[in-house]
Amino acid sequence: MTSTDPDPSLEPDGSPRGPHRSRGSRRARIIAATIAGAVLLSAGGYTAACALAPLPAPTIEYEGGAEHTVAADEAPALAAVRAGAIGVGSEGSGSGDDATAVGWLDGEQVWANTEEAMPIASITKLVTALVGLERQPIEGDGPVHVWTEADRQRQDDYLAVDGVAFPIPVGTEVTVKQMLTLAILPSANDFASAYAYSVFGDNDAFVAAVDDWKQRHGITSLVLAEPSGMDEANVASPADVLRIARLALQQPVLAELIATPRAELPWGIGVVESTNPLFSRIPDVRGAKTGRTDVAGYNLAAAQGALAGERPVVKLTVVLGRETPQGRITSSIAALTALDAAPQDLEVVAEGERIGSAVTVDGRRVPLVASAEKSVVLLPGEKASRIAELSPIRAGEAGRTAGAVRVESPEGGFEVPVLVGESFEEPDLLWRLLHPDRVFG
Repeated sequence: MTSTDPDPSLEPDGSPRGPHRSRGSRRARIIAATIAGAVLLSAGGYTAACALAPLPAPTIEYEGGAEHTVAADEAPALAAVRAGAIGVGSEGSGSGDDATAVGWLDGEQVWANTEEAMPIASITKLVTALVGLERQPIEGDGPVHVWTEADRQRQDDYLAVDGVAFPIPVGTEVTVKQMLTLAILPSANDFASAYAYSVFGDNDAFVAAVDDWKQRHGITSLVLAEPSGMDEANVASPADVLRIARLALQQPVLAELIATPRAELPWGIGVVESTNPLFSRIPDVRGAKTGRTDVAGYNLAAAQGALAGERPVVKLTVVLGRETPQGRITSSIAALTALDAAPQDLEVVAEGERIGSAVTVDGRRVPLVASAEKSVVLLPGEKASRIAELSPIRAGEAGRTAGAVRVESPEGGFEVPVLVGESFEEPDLLWRLLHPDRVFG
């Protein structure tokens, strides 16, 4: 009889059951497990790599650039020119057309109301001394000049035309310092010429030396025909006269003389007084020189000490062509007084000012801010510059140093620390896993 029950020794497909089939199943399971393990290991390695990879430091961006400049307004200097021009009151027109220039000893700028070259009279003597001392610098009293017959003859000539002279005998020994003292303080024409010709030999050589000197110093309007100031052909613009006074105040021998109210000389001359009328009228006068002829009128280049904040400065004024001695005094004092309003207290760095940003790898912008406010006092024509120098930072608390702002001004230099303005942390693991290009880039 035929049975329909399945043969227990056979597989459903008719193949014999046996141990080889169970070994194949185990191999498949092992392979699958191996693949799954590799996948898990790979995922774990990626995660670990993302977690452990050092992130790029935040990049530094400057707010409006690393360098900035602060400049003082010129308006107070222009106001001082106007004050000097109309300061003559009833002595002049008051129209503002009276030649005036202002400036300061330090710096190069000059403000003036005309560029016209005008007769400068005895202000010429400043140029004579400057050119001579450049050609032959002196120490102490300098070399000795023996008074000549030509020197004596010039004395007579100057006295005949209402010049200033101090007659001394031929053969008298005179030092350079003594000649310059008489030329500058009482404005002696004879000693100014004697000094110039003792250095240069004759008038032609002196004029040639002046022409060379003025070109090198950019005093282009200056024309001198002779060294004493008696010739009306000696001219310069108010601005160039101020530049001459500035150079005189920077020359040690000359700066000492023009700031001296009086001195005593030998040969029976005795005490001589400076012709500068401001010594007895305002404080801290530093010079510089008067000038007067019938054509030139009354001229005065003047210097006075002052303060810009706590910084010592020297104010300079020039007035040319005033009608009376009082006119030049009033104009000069008006201009000098107006310059007292010129110093300007300007903020260079504000406390909390955003100097830059640290841009993190995940795009956050961390502010980098100034730790303190700093100001400087500037005069018209002056500038203060600041340069920010920021350093790379890492995650952490706010308040850490992130560089400095370095400031340079006529007052000197200083630094303001820059601080991290906000706390921040590095991105978390999820962000790292999702941004491999930034993590490993």
